[in-house]
Amino acid sequence: MTHSLHTIGDGTVVHHWRRGQSRAAVVLQHGFGEYAERYVEQHTRLVPRLLDEGFEVWAPDLWGHGRSPGRRAVTSIRLAVRDHVLTREEAARSGTPVVLVGHSLGGLVTAASVTHAPSTVSGVVLLAPALQRPEPAVVRRLLGAAAAVSPGLPIPRRRRPVTELSRIPEAGARAAADTAMHHGQVTVLLAATALDQASRLWSALPYWEAPTLVVHGSADTYTDAEASRDFLEQIASQDKALRLVDGAYHELLNDQGADAVLDLVTDWLLVHATTENIR
Repeated sequence: MTHSLHTIGDGTVVHHWRRGQSRAAVVLQHGFGEYAERYVEQHTRLVPRLLDEGFEVWAPDLWGHGRSPGRRAVTSIRLAVRDHVLTREEAARSGTPVVLVGHSLGGLVTAASVTHAPSTVSGVVLLAPALQRPEPAVVRRLLGAAAAVSPGLPIPRRRRPVTELSRIPEAGARAAADTAMHHGQVTVLLAATALDQASRLWSALPYWEAPTLVVHGSADTYTDAEASRDFLEQIASQDKALRLVDGAYHELLNDQGADAVLDLVTDWLLVHATTENIR
């Protein structure tokens, strides 16, 4: 396995893993507070599994996360979507199909990237995506004004405890002890730009044609499984599926039954990573 680092946009770091000739490229987007390399040894070793199946993996660290520069968690989701599109373009240069995987906040970034630039996408997998429902324009304007003045201001809302990430106590303890993770609050800049991108996303769903799989835990307290159901109902794609994992918490690939979810995701990607599915 080779691992290289690239920079895009204003300095966002993108990880690239590969092993020999690739059948397709996966663009993997991590969630809030974590980082791309967490998917090498955690998340049921998703990156090595994808390499074993013949994929190469491109994975941006969000600005203010992982190896990317910037104040921790002071992240513009608008710029994250731009960086995601740039990563997709880089992954597509070899001519192989490109499929997308996004977890939690990374699910919102991934989905918004698809609506912003729908071409060259063979398939999309969203794991417990943070698909915020549209907020009134006045709320978005107020948050936007606050972000312009104090982008790093924490949102005064209690963050869910790490014990609700997984039903496996050791998984939560490992996340809590991981100093590379951000354990603080969502910032105003992140919240404002996430709501803005979510509003644009929901209005564009009637034009979404990419094959799509959404997987969500029924006991997820971090993100809304019903929003995932509504998202699937509204997209135009005829190749779409929702898999609700009974009793599962937020980090599906760090939870009980993770091996079955990993098999589901990789099998789906293998079927859809073809040039015939490019939209």
